[in-house]
This record gives sequence, C-alpha cells and structure tokens, in this order.
Amino acid sequence: MKKLALAMTLIAASISTNLYAGDEKRITETLTLNQGQNLEIDFPVGSIEIITVDSNELSIEIEIEGKDEGWFSKNRDVSNVELSKRVRDNRISLEIDEENLSQEWVVKVPKHAAIDIEIGVGSIDVEKLENSLEAEVGVGSIRVDTVLDDFKRIELSTGVGDTSIKGFSGDLESTRNIVSSETRYSGAGEHSIEAEVGVGDIKVRK
Repeated sequence: MKKLALAMTLIAASISTNLYAGDEKRITETLTLNQGQNLEIDFPVGSIEIITVDSNELSIEIEIEGKDEGWFSKNRDVSNVELSKRVRDNRISLEIDEENLSQEWVVKVPKHAAIDIEIGVGSIDVEKLENSLEAEVGVGSIRVDTVLDDFKRIELSTGVGDTSIKGFSGDLESTRNIVSSETRYSGAGEHSIEAEVGVGDIKVRK
C-alpha cells in the first residue's frame, strides 16, 4: 500500500511538472539603433526598466510568466510567445501583445534615441534619461530619473494619483483636484517628457 501511495504521488508530481513546464520563458535580443531612430515599446501587463547607454546597441531582456487561465486550468503555456519587431526608417517598435502573461522587461537604450512606452497595467522606470520620452500606463506608476539639467517641456497627468517634478529651475505649475493631478514644466532644454497614468503616480527627478 505504501508503494502504491508513493507511486501515485510521483505520478501526480510528474503530471504537475508537465503542466507547468512551459509557463515561463526568457527572451533576449540585441539590435542596432542608429542615429535618428527612436524606440517604441508596447505590452499589456508587467514592468519595464529603461537604462540609457552610450552605445548604438539596443539590448533587450524579457522574463515572461504565464498566468492562470481560469478555474481548474493550468498556467498559460508561453513557449510559443515571441517578441514582435518592426523596423522602419526612423523607428524600431517592440511588442508582445498577449493576454494572460506577466512581462518584466529590462532594456538598455542608446542615449540618442527618443522613447515611447505604453503599458496597460504595470510600471515604467527610466534611469539616466538623456532624450525625449512619452510614457503611458493605464494602472500603475511611472518614475523617471534624468541626467539632463533642463527640458523644454514636461507634462504629467494622472486620473487618480499624484504627479511631481523635482530638480529643475524653470517654470513649474501643479494642479490638484479631488483625486487627479497635473504637473507642467517649461524650461530652456531641448527635449520633452509626456507621461500619463490612469490610476497611479508619476515622478520625474534630476
């Protein structure tokens, strides 16, 4: 009887391993982003960390995890999920438009490239920004740290949440309603930041 029980346990463990073996995946890519080309990234759920670098190499690492698809069902098999890439004259677009996934991106971006990011639910963190940025999150947060001393324009808005800009000497204006917040900045810099969150906070720091 004990041997039978042990055998059933091993079979159950094997079945469980087979069911969940394909629910995680790592994608890595390295592309060349030339002068004059900008970067666009779009995905539904997850987080992204952007680090700007003094190089023409665009380095991408994505950790993907399949989510539970419903009652009494396994996590989604992600083994066939691929990164969609579109290259045009002035733009490289990256996208994984898939449901029931959690995505964690770490992207090293040449500092000469402007960046456009859109996420449904999640967070955007940008380190050492040296160019223009457009960022939009439905529910979550946006945090931007920049090495630039000034920007031509910064516009932040949230439907529910807080916005803040610190570290610049230009004109700053903030509007706070019951739950929403808007912060605008104008200066003498070359680049701009536009960031919007439906529900959540936005911070821009020098």
